[in-house]
Amino acid sequence: MKFGIFDNFGAGNSGPVFAAFRQGLDQLGFPHVSHDLSADVAVIWSVVWAGRMRENHTIWQHFRAQGRPVIVLEVGMLERGQTWKLAVNGTGSYAYHGQGLDLDRPRKLGIRCQPWQDTGDHIIVCAQRTDSLQWQGQPDIAAWLISMRDRLRLYTQRPLRLRSHPRQRVPTVPGFDLDPPQPVPGTYDSFDLNHGLQRAWAVVNHNSGPGIQAVLQGVPAFVDASSLAAPVANLDVANIESPARPDRGTWLIHLCHTEWRPEEIATGWPIERLLPGLQAS
Repeated sequence: MKFGIFDNFGAGNSGPVFAAFRQGLDQLGFPHVSHDLSADVAVIWSVVWAGRMRENHTIWQHFRAQGRPVIVLEVGMLERGQTWKLAVNGTGSYAYHGQGLDLDRPRKLGIRCQPWQDTGDHIIVCAQRTDSLQWQGQPDIAAWLISMRDRLRLYTQRPLRLRSHPRQRVPTVPGFDLDPPQPVPGTYDSFDLNHGLQRAWAVVNHNSGPGIQAVLQGVPAFVDASSLAAPVANLDVANIESPARPDRGTWLIHLCHTEWRPEEIATGWPIERLLPGLQAS
């Protein structure tokens, strides 16, 4: 099985992750080449088809049209800048994240779930990038926000706060108070959501990071089934005033196997876990 590494189209912080992936392939004995469309497997950075990653859309379409798998590397959110997503044919729940579990991995990463909150006054509606595969099949963001606002108003009168994606501004939509993302001082590519979660009743998000962050912080989330948070979140905002707060232990173990430190990727094990998904593509 030959891997094609398309690292010319990665984000500015992707270099060490691609390098670790190459080391992992060497550990497993798999050949790898650069920018070769004849490879059996493509390895790309992100499913956001914009900026430096724009060309990845063509690579994605080329491989998937022929039934060949695409491994996606991406910025993680468990330890921003320290752990990185690694999955086959996407990044959300529809992607393949591998088999084989280390039940102690959450402790090793230092990741834990905060107790569920059952208080709060506002609802945070988190927008996301519309030039990403994760948004495929959805309306433009203004239409989505209006529809979500109107549906929420059928079931709650709590204040609605709109949080835009850090790199894609949203239009002004009546009925929302804007809650712009704030960079975390001294970090790269990191934005603080936790300050807004402290008094939040719930978070509404389609299928990106804020839904996961909310669940980790003990705030009920309302998401699409394609979100990695879906197993422990809510799928219908009709239940916004009585959200489910299930046990998150098993979910957390699986979540911690969707992101990896570069030194872990370099051992080859995170890649080896993906092999069944490559064969099934």
